[in-house]
Amino acid sequence: MGWFSPARDPEDPRQLQIAVHELGHAWAWKEGGFRILEILHTGNGGEVTTNRKQRGWNEEIAWEYCIGCWGGFEAEDRWMRTFGHGRAHRGHSAHDIGNFKHVARGLESKLSEGKARSIARTRVGKHWSQILRQAPLLVRDGRISI
Repeated sequence: MGWFSPARDPEDPRQLQIAVHELGHAWAWKEGGFRILEILHTGNGGEVTTNRKQRGWNEEIAWEYCIGCWGGFEAEDRWMRTFGHGRAHRGHSAHDIGNFKHVARGLESKLSEGKARSIARTRVGKHWSQILRQAPLLVRDGRISI
């Protein structure tokens, strides 16, 4: 947690929203064959570290990466709808969407946003109970692995 990050509060809806978002990425990438090394939560942000580096990617790895880019948005959107907070905003996922567009542009077998989101939504749904259980732990501890 940084100098100006909020205190960790596993009951804070904004911190849970961030944790759910990061867990959505992690589970979508894990389903795609990535090994998840660490999921971080800083109090006002987060990230997922995987074993895949961009060097040496093939078409399959790039396809799976693109799907995982949408896992965070789809998990966040489901969490917000489930708990009466409205819908997720694309602006919160601008970095992820930019990464998706950049990598998807180079794919030989095109992957549309709709298709990637649909697959990510299915993967998030498959692990929804785990995401809900893990989110407060991620907020509390600041890092977990799956």
